[in-house]
Amino acid sequence: MQAGIHDAVDMYSVLLLSGLSVPQALQQLHHYTEEPVSQLLAESSQLLESGIRMRDVVSELRSSLGPHAFALCETLQASERDGLPIALTLERLSAISRQQRRQQRESEARQLPIRMALPLVGCVLPSFVLLAVVPMFISSLNSFGAHM
Repeated sequence: MQAGIHDAVDMYSVLLLSGLSVPQALQQLHHYTEEPVSQLLAESSQLLESGIRMRDVVSELRSSLGPHAFALCETLQASERDGLPIALTLERLSAISRQQRRQQRESEARQLPIRMALPLVGCVLPSFVLLAVVPMFISSLNSFGAHM
């Protein structure tokens, strides 16, 4: 869910930079995100189309997306409440989310040797024994039998 929210922040920035207003971008956002975030955003879009205030839609979205979407929802509410431009704030949120994703990928990359140890020991080592050690052992037995 967290990765979907990070992608939604990036896409929301793109939609705003394309000239859409804050509510219009929120209505279109579900087309460009993946499940389960897209379903929740589609519900928010339907609420906006039915005439619910943006403030109430964002509050509902905050409760449905959970704590990972706090920064996005708070930014949307501040924009609605104070009329502040949202593009720069979303750009900073996007940069932070990209940094968090990069750190997560680096952490996963550091765990890769540990995860690869079992396949290495379970597959490569037995094949080495079967292909290198067993033929030498059989040839030494054959040569030992020839001397007797």
